[in-house]
Amino acid sequence: MASTTRQTTAARKRAAAKPTSTEDALDFEPLRIAANDDVVEERVPLFYVGDDPYTIPKSIPPGVALQYLREAREHGRDLATAPLLTAVLGEDAYMALEQSKALTEDQMEWIINKVLDLALGRKTKEGKAK
Repeated sequence: MASTTRQTTAARKRAAAKPTSTEDALDFEPLRIAANDDVVEERVPLFYVGDDPYTIPKSIPPGVALQYLREAREHGRDLATAPLLTAVLGEDAYMALEQSKALTEDQMEWIINKVLDLALGRKTKEGKAK
């Protein structure tokens, strides 16, 4: 009896493992998402420190927003902002801001809000910080 049960279970697993065609099982085609290596990231300047430009992706990947939302849920919005800035700006730009003696509160707030707006897909008013 035990061998019959094992054979039946094994047979069920084999049958379940057999792939079925998409047309038979689903009424839609699965999405194909490009591998990270296949994505060319276009960057645009967000701010300058002196004459050095610091850029962000022209189009911020939705995964960055998802990471921010997860961090915000787990640790709060304030603690989730620094990793978001690092992910969008890059380590060099983040360090340039961190080490700048000329950065004002208004400029920092503008940069943070601009990154949040772009990452989360919010529409914003155009303008620069003073």
